[in-house]
Amino acid sequence: MDVPSKSYISKTRIGVLAVSAMGMAALAITPSYAAIAQNFGLNNTSVQMLTSLPNLFMMLAGIIIGKLTTTKINLKTLTIWAIILICLGGFMPLVYNTSFAFLLICSCLVGLGQGSCTNLSQVLISQMLPKAERQSTMGLTTTFTNIGGIVFIMGGGQLAAQSSWVNNYWIYLFSFLVLLVVLLLVPMHPKDVSDHDDNEADDGGIQLNKYVWYSAGWGFGVMLLNNVLNNNISLFITEEHMGSTAQAALTSTISLIGGMLCGLIVGVIGKRFKNSTIFIAYLVYGLSYLLIGYVHTLLFAFIGSFFVGAAMSIAMGQFPYLLSISVNKSTMSMALGIFVAVYSVGGVVSPFVVNPLTSLLSGMGMNVFIVSGFLALILGVIVLLGRYQQNLVRHAEGK
Repeated sequence: MDVPSKSYISKTRIGVLAVSAMGMAALAITPSYAAIAQNFGLNNTSVQMLTSLPNLFMMLAGIIIGKLTTTKINLKTLTIWAIILICLGGFMPLVYNTSFAFLLICSCLVGLGQGSCTNLSQVLISQMLPKAERQSTMGLTTTFTNIGGIVFIMGGGQLAAQSSWVNNYWIYLFSFLVLLVVLLLVPMHPKDVSDHDDNEADDGGIQLNKYVWYSAGWGFGVMLLNNVLNNNISLFITEEHMGSTAQAALTSTISLIGGMLCGLIVGVIGKRFKNSTIFIAYLVYGLSYLLIGYVHTLLFAFIGSFFVGAAMSIAMGQFPYLLSISVNKSTMSMALGIFVAVYSVGGVVSPFVVNPLTSLLSGMGMNVFIVSGFLALILGVIVLLGRYQQNLVRHAEGK
């Protein structure tokens, strides 16, 4: 067996992590929402379709990639085409931008590519890296996803500020750079990285178990909670007179920074608390939202946003690893496809679940963040008492 060298593993790791930097590509255009709405005479709900529609295509991508990766199609080839979709969706509005419908189509292409990259980055890790490297690398994917988000959102905003909203789309040059990194560093024919004690023997067939569905369900809950911040924080800060619109916009960046920094230690957290990381994520969500909801100051809104990003990083850095140890290699890509599809739904339905709950409890003096905080704590207690993660780890160790 051709044992891979340390340099081979390092190069592959960098290439795979670069793919995960595409995980927020669809958000690149958000700094130009107001300008686009004014240009086409749209209301806020209509212009927000530029990022809500890609979420639906991310669900579709999760299922499609989950199926394609079980075929003979090369993983690097699939990854290259996924990034090309993002590049096409990002560059075409630079050529033609007088139709909002066309911009929506381009955003859907970006969403399809983004969803594919989210799935593929985890599949690449599980199949191209040794078992000893997987948990720490899967943790780092959240850091690189947040770094990519900062580049797309802040970079796109700066480009738009220099001229017009159309220039925002030039930030997709970053996707082209990632494409070059993948071409250079991700191997077309990966070496065998199986460990002698690797229990994830490939039995040649897809066998979805209950832990795939449990993980997808808890991922749904995480995304439902995570989008509470994205959907409400700016409005909350301005309505409560805690700060200006510009200061409210900073919360997204602070949340990304929280996710980026926490991603650096997700692997350590996962090893130290191997039976309770998902509970910890829900606990951090709950405490962060209660902090924002009860303490009406801009400083604590920033602190809460930072830890919401950290909670997202913990959860999304651990779920793929938990899936990878709970199923065989033949099942991994399909399991990830199901996971991505289901958790994406959580992000889409978030306002339709949280807003009615908030309206129901508003008479008790609760705002959307207080409601979400208690919801997160309740879900966290269910995760802990139900022993979801403990049972999954025990199942993996007994395979």
